[in-house]
Amino acid sequence: MFMAPTKTTTTLRVPSELRDEIARIAEQRGTTMLEVVTDAVHRLGSDEWWSSVRDALDGLTPSEVATYQVEGQQLDAASMDGLDDR
Repeated sequence: MFMAPTKTTTTLRVPSELRDEIARIAEQRGTTMLEVVTDAVHRLGSDEWWSSVRDALDGLTPSEVATYQVEGQQLDAASMDGLDDR
């Protein structure tokens, strides 16, 4: 008999107020509490990644900024090389 693999789960203790807020958002969205938490964690990860990108860009020297801008222009030009015209 074939049985589909199951995902491992765990219990996470949160304050009641936070649990209620997650439940409220889930109800408002018409989704599950798990999906709300998953979305929040993914958004936080994305925010932190973009923050690290901004920090890295802020740390560039004027010469590195100029090189970055030239490379960006080259990528823009390459993306308009006519491949999209069909």
